[in-house]
Amino acid sequence: MVLTVERRSLTGVRRAAALPVGMAVLLGLIVCLYGSTVTSVRPRGLPVLVAGPAQSTQAFMDEVEHMSPGAMRVTVVADADAADRALRDRKAYAAFVFTADGLSLRLASAASPAVAEALVRGMAMTFPDLRIPVVDVVPNAAADHQGGGVSAGYLPLVLIAAAVGVLLARSGRSRQQRLVGLSCFVVAGGVAGTLALSGGLDVLPDNFLRSVVVLAVITAAVTAPVMGLGAVAAVRGLVAAVALTVVGVALSGASSAPEMLPTPWGGFGQLLPPGAGVTLARSTLYFDGAGGGRAAAVLTIWAVVGIALMLVGRERAGAGLARGPEAPLPGEPAPAEVGTTPATGQIVRPREGGLEISHGVSPREEGFRA
Repeated sequence: MVLTVERRSLTGVRRAAALPVGMAVLLGLIVCLYGSTVTSVRPRGLPVLVAGPAQSTQAFMDEVEHMSPGAMRVTVVADADAADRALRDRKAYAAFVFTADGLSLRLASAASPAVAEALVRGMAMTFPDLRIPVVDVVPNAAADHQGGGVSAGYLPLVLIAAAVGVLLARSGRSRQQRLVGLSCFVVAGGVAGTLALSGGLDVLPDNFLRSVVVLAVITAAVTAPVMGLGAVAAVRGLVAAVALTVVGVALSGASSAPEMLPTPWGGFGQLLPPGAGVTLARSTLYFDGAGGGRAAAVLTIWAVVGIALMLVGRERAGAGLARGPEAPLPGEPAPAEVGTTPATGQIVRPREGGLEISHGVSPREEGFRA
């Protein structure tokens, strides 16, 4: 008996020490990841366009490659009109157009205000004596010229969606409760997010219904996997899902662009709900859906997989997460349950206020006595 108590105490101490140590290691890794997405931001294959005479465009491409090898992926188009069409289709972030009047810079700042600002600043530093006209073909919201409002509001939206997934996973005792909770939050989250970002902060275009749908899809893609992993893997699943969401936020490129993040993290971030959500939101709200097909597919897959895991998960996963039975140590007898017959020949019968135990009576005799 003494050995059993000591073993149980030692196991509890190990578990109590392993959890904070593991979370501390995870904390350090995520902090490094977030820091690297800021300190290592620079163009890496940034898609841009160039239009004009062949001699000018070739000289520009050679100069860009010489100054910053691999920083830009330059595509030649016919003229300014072709460049504008490509910008509206979200095939590039900017276009450098050479005409008889000189060089001009055409932007789609709605695709990434940070990239647009960096390009304008870079042109001013490269050609300090020239006055280069800048045309914003697809401008960002006027109240969020630098894009900080959307990126600052998007972070809590995603993290709260993951936190709600944890709460719903812990409280939902049946599949029906989980689905109802998810559906209600998806709709309410889409409306609340739109009212905050569009109505309150005015950092989104004035299209209420489209904003609600986009934010609802993002919310579903974040919340459903958290609930699904919680249903099939309990606390471990919830920890893994929340950690993946936090990593996804760091790699989303919400404050810059995927092409500005270190390789291959920018591309990997677009396969996670936070990164795909940023792309879908900008494509849908500013570019009439152009360039958002892949992001929509990624979000749909995450949402469907999460719902599927919820359906195959334990029926009473919420109760198990809230308070699970303590498993006995190896070699220790399991506690007797109500209505069971212990090996000692005792009968355990339910009785109001406790258990009534008949000592020394075999099950058969007790049955005859009843």
